[in-house]
Amino acid sequence: MPNEPAHVSFVPVADSHLPLLHAWLSEPHVRQWWGDPDKEVELIREGCASGEVEGFIFHVAGEPAGYIQSWVPAQYPDDEPWAKDMPADVPGIDIFIGPAELTGRGVASLAVRAFAGRLFAAGAPRVVIDPDAGNRRAVSAYTKAGFVPYAEWIDTSGRTLLMELTRSEFERTT
Repeated sequence: MPNEPAHVSFVPVADSHLPLLHAWLSEPHVRQWWGDPDKEVELIREGCASGEVEGFIFHVAGEPAGYIQSWVPAQYPDDEPWAKDMPADVPGIDIFIGPAELTGRGVASLAVRAFAGRLFAAGAPRVVIDPDAGNRRAVSAYTKAGFVPYAEWIDTSGRTLLMELTRSEFERTT
């Protein structure tokens, strides 16, 4: 795909990846921000099978480094009230770094930037990401990848920082 660094690759999630995903989701640095590993693996499996999400194991320098998915926030106004007016052609991204030793090393920024490039190449005008506002490591990684805050959503589950990367900004910085 255009704009994808050669050292980042994406492999669609298959059933054979589920044990790896479960192991990663069980790691404290992932579990802090994602839910119960059993439930999350099932949500990933179901979402990928139904087409609700496009999920990938991403590799850096040939080694599995984490999970990344795209989804359409406009399809979930009941679950994500902040997305109720979101255009249907704007994808969202979710990501986690699997191996703890890869956190804090720029891997998330690299993967998110490469993945956004794929989404822009497929026609997205803008890409959004919605980290917990307290997840400083994620917010920093997304900022390094070119995302900028555009709103904040506060509800009973906490504070969500809404961040975006536009196609024009992506192309300007590529």
